Amino acid sequence: MSYLNVSSVCVDFLTENGSVKAVNDISFEMNKGETFGIIGESGSGKSVITQAILRLLPSNAVVSGKIFFESEDLLSIDNKKMRQIRGREISLIPQNPAGSLNPLLKNKLQVAEVFEVMGVNKKEGIKSVLGMLKNLLMKEPAHILENYPHELSGGMKQRLLAAMCLSYKPSLLVADEPTKGLDSFSKKGTLDLFRHMKREHGNSMLVITHDLDFALEICDRVAVMYAGQIVEIGAVTNVLKNPSHPYTKALLNALPRNGLIPLNGHTPSRINLPEGCLFYTRCNLRSDKCGSERPVTKSNKGVIVRCHLY
Repeated sequence: MSYLNVSSVCVDFLTENGSVKAVNDISFEMNKGETFGIIGESGSGKSVITQAILRLLPSNAVVSGKIFFESEDLLSIDNKKMRQIRGREISLIPQNPAGSLNPLLKNKLQVAEVFEVMGVNKKEGIKSVLGMLKNLLMKEPAHILENYPHELSGGMKQRLLAAMCLSYKPSLLVADEPTKGLDSFSKKGTLDLFRHMKREHGNSMLVITHDLDFALEICDRVAVMYAGQIVEIGAVTNVLKNPSHPYTKALLNALPRNGLIPLNGHTPSRINLPEGCLFYTRCNLRSDKCGSERPVTKSNKGVIVRCHLY
């Protein structure tokens, strides 16, 4: 059995205006020691998947399907068991490092609180984080712990959170948009950080990102999401250098080095999904069949693609 197996997962948010289909029949497998990426535009449902895996969705979310982590079905175990897995076995580096740190408390105190909650001696926890910060190539880690969060750059905050996550040796590390909002210099530092974690620690990593260049450098395989569905899965070089789905091709064409060609149109309403392909109105290769029949996933040249072209 695969290390992480997400099978036919749907996530709906109940609202006054109707049920919002944020994630619609998602399936993928991840192997131990692999770095698996989920890429796509903002709002495609990438982060909702991680929240479903960690069971951090709000109370108006309705989740169906199966999520197996090793031998545990994460959607059926009780809250106590899930709290034991969350943090210890599956650890999250959040999308906004600054928002995850209390600006009124020194970094050392916040590190101590994390280990106290995890049932680890605070002194041992701080010692472990200091060692991990050194391992992550941060200068003067003891000085960093005596600082407040606002005294650190965005990249340094990210490394602090990464050190906290790695210190209790999780089996799976989830990184949600690690390069979002960072300037080019900080992005390079984040890329170096993840290369180091992959090389030195060998963690299984699930990376959520809209940064295609970052995914190409870090990931082994990627899944491309559009409007709550996965439209293409395969080895990162196959997907991002020789894409099969028209949406993946459009994402790559929108990169500056490829001419900044914009993707026209809008994603469909997630309350009233169309009958056919969700990419139909924006696709230059559409046919009548695309507008009336939802495509299923098929194998094409080593990748799995959801498109009537194949």
